[in-house]
Amino acid sequence: METENKVGIVLVTYNRLKLLLQAIDALLNQTYRNADILIINNASTDDTEEQLKPYVERGDIIYFNTGKNLGGAGGFNYGLKTAYEKGYKYFWMMDDDSIAEPDALEKLVKASEFMKGKYSYLSNYVYWRDGSPCKMNAPQIADDWMQDANLSYDGLIRIQRATFVGFFTNREIVEKVGLPIKEFFIWSDDTNYCWRCNKIAPGYLVSDAKVEHRIVTNADADIVTDDTDRLSRYVYAFRNRAYNYRMVGIQSKYKIYVLRKFLQILKHSKNGKWKRIRVMMKGVRQGKHFNPPIEYVNKR
Repeated sequence: METENKVGIVLVTYNRLKLLLQAIDALLNQTYRNADILIINNASTDDTEEQLKPYVERGDIIYFNTGKNLGGAGGFNYGLKTAYEKGYKYFWMMDDDSIAEPDALEKLVKASEFMKGKYSYLSNYVYWRDGSPCKMNAPQIADDWMQDANLSYDGLIRIQRATFVGFFTNREIVEKVGLPIKEFFIWSDDTNYCWRCNKIAPGYLVSDAKVEHRIVTNADADIVTDDTDRLSRYVYAFRNRAYNYRMVGIQSKYKIYVLRKFLQILKHSKNGKWKRIRVMMKGVRQGKHFNPPIEYVNKR
């Protein structure tokens, strides 16, 4: 199968079948047709595999089961590596609750052609179900965005961080930057990848290429306010953030961030204050020695 000029759409899923089917239907309705949908099933324990069989039989999707839950980071590592090995020129990554508008991919490809490859990644504009910007996926505008201010007329804004809810890149960048760090498991793997990409070339928000993030509430995850039964996952958040800040040489900002969260927990958390602090400090301790390697692809 010739995939040299195709887009490999990498969609990672875990136990969210209803949303996954909505996401797949949205991808099947894309106006840009030169693409394949690669479903990376993180060993879901629901009925995902059985329900996807008709899609596989029709040739609508290419299906992979990782064999165990690798987390979002491991899933994107697996998916991007697999798509690269299949020979795709471009890659579009997203979660299973990402519902792309019909022309979202077409506009990314047009932006890529307009930029003539002078970018490291492109990000969709991500909104919540009421049409407002999705706070969890708000891109970080680059400090030097004025250097490309003229591109704003074409809907492109230079950014320095995006998320894997509508993340578009190309083969050359993957060869230079490597893969998402699977050991992150969840959280900050996309930030890490963006910061690595930024060393090669700028990233851009494509403001008219839109994706709905179909999450329950439009709020960023925060250890200060989250439910106490969800706190254990924040170990990854603080551990991975420590690695990222160390990677770019801003450890002092990490210390300020941790102190700020400590004070916010004491002042604003309605329950489980000391549990939240224990979880946070566990992540901080792990972060001191967390130094996973970057995995690179084997060039074809």
